[in-house]
Amino acid sequence: MAGTPVPALVTRVVFGFLIALAGAIFAQILSGRIHTKFLLHGTRKDGSRYFSPERVQLLLFTLWTAGNYFVSAAQNAGRGILPDVSQQTLMLLGGSHALYLGGKAYFMLLMKQQIGKKEAGS
Repeated sequence: MAGTPVPALVTRVVFGFLIALAGAIFAQILSGRIHTKFLLHGTRKDGSRYFSPERVQLLLFTLWTAGNYFVSAAQNAGRGILPDVSQQTLMLLGGSHALYLGGKAYFMLLMKQQIGKKEAGS
């Protein structure tokens, strides 16, 4: 590594850091320090849980995008260049997050309407 140019060295250090970070997170998930039991569930105001399809699509799309970027970065690691994220990927990721937030907003408004109807009926 004595003759390695600075950009290639930085890329390798960042790549190594990301691998170490992923390993640390995975180890904590396996040990139970990071709880994933209700990762794909939302919580209503009354404390009850519900399965959240928005969370599933957000998690899957985020992991897919991160995985693609990771593979691209690994392929370019020898050249010392981090790949650009395409405009299309950013738009799709933004749309995925908007869908998640829209689902949350919909359920919050639905709950608010149901609470209003209960209070009006009392």
